[in-house]
Amino acid sequence: MATDSQYVQNITLRKRAKLFFFIVPATFLADYLSKCLVQRMMVPYEETIPVIDGLVKLRFIYNKGIAFGLNPVIPGWLLILIAVSVAILVIIYIFFAQYSDVAGVAALCLIAGGAIGNLFDRIVYGRVIDFIEIGIKDLTWPVFNVADISVTCGAILLALRLFFHKPDGAGGSQSSETSGQSSPSQRS
Repeated sequence: MATDSQYVQNITLRKRAKLFFFIVPATFLADYLSKCLVQRMMVPYEETIPVIDGLVKLRFIYNKGIAFGLNPVIPGWLLILIAVSVAILVIIYIFFAQYSDVAGVAALCLIAGGAIGNLFDRIVYGRVIDFIEIGIKDLTWPVFNVADISVTCGAILLALRLFFHKPDGAGGSQSSETSGQSSPSQRS
């Protein structure tokens, strides 16, 4: 018989699917709708709209590079291939990883949703629509979008989850001693 803590750590396929089919479409839609609004309301590279005076502004640009405009020399078709590969691997991991928990799956769903949002732009427009700029005066972070926020939040959540997770046998949340059975991660 499994302990209560094992139920917390090893979530079912149904729970993974619920998280996936809620978080990924919600992330994609938020990204897509925000980009549609920016395209209707702004002219690329021309105007800047202050949102929080001196800290946050809207600046509509197209990004042909990777994240934050880095490495624009990689051909677009290769960026699409890389993005598709990463999205597929993350989705496979979400559904088929032997060990997962809600925080880990939610983090991966945020990453997948953001990756799919930017992938959509690359396929449809050949570049990514970015429009959020933060900074103080001339010291600004590169322009980004909702998909980038999702990927970043997912990565931070995943890093925190990995940092605070205690492995089996080290006082962690999984315990096979009380049940007399090996945990799924110990069987393989």
